[in-house]
Amino acid sequence: MKKACLIIIGFFVLLIAISAVVAVIGPRTGIGEKVALVKIEGPIIGSQDIIDQIEQYRDDPSIKAIVIRVDSPGGAVAPSQEIYEEVKKAKEKKPVVVSMGSVAASGGYYISAAATRILANPGTITGSIGVIMEIPNLKGLMDKIGVKTEVIKSGKHKDLASAFRGIGKEERKILQNVLDNVHEQFIRAEDEGRALR
Repeated sequence: MKKACLIIIGFFVLLIAISAVVAVIGPRTGIGEKVALVKIEGPIIGSQDIIDQIEQYRDDPSIKAIVIRVDSPGGAVAPSQEIYEEVKKAKEKKPVVVSMGSVAASGGYYISAAATRILANPGTITGSIGVIMEIPNLKGLMDKIGVKTEVIKSGKHKDLASAFRGIGKEERKILQNVLDNVHEQFIRAEDEGRALR
């Protein structure tokens, strides 16, 4: 019963998104003109398929608008940035409406920020403008079972964030600087995409 209700709600949100596209493009739509649908579902680990779809629809004169259905908790930074840039390019030629599903967080939100318009359910989990890195620390386990690793490396930080030892103060600072830089890129993209400044 709950699943059926969610499906019905999702259908109505998609219907609203398509209605928003029609409102954005207005009475220009005629016979032979279409609205394209691109789905971004699950963790974002690659970008090429999505970029290819958006690029194809952007350059197709019969496509008058693009709806991007985002149902993703986010994922890798680079693919999210690449899709964001492609959405920006598409928006220069035609309206791009994002319809958010159950979740459009982190990279899913990053991509959405570039759209002409964003629609979300009241229950959509969105936002999460942040960057996270988790590194398992197996040192205690390795010590307990008597396994040691021998590292041969060409640079001081070549084994940065190794799971077989803890993270030192200097390494933590390097990783924090990387994450702070990516976070700043995220904030700038969101500001630019939603015209907040």
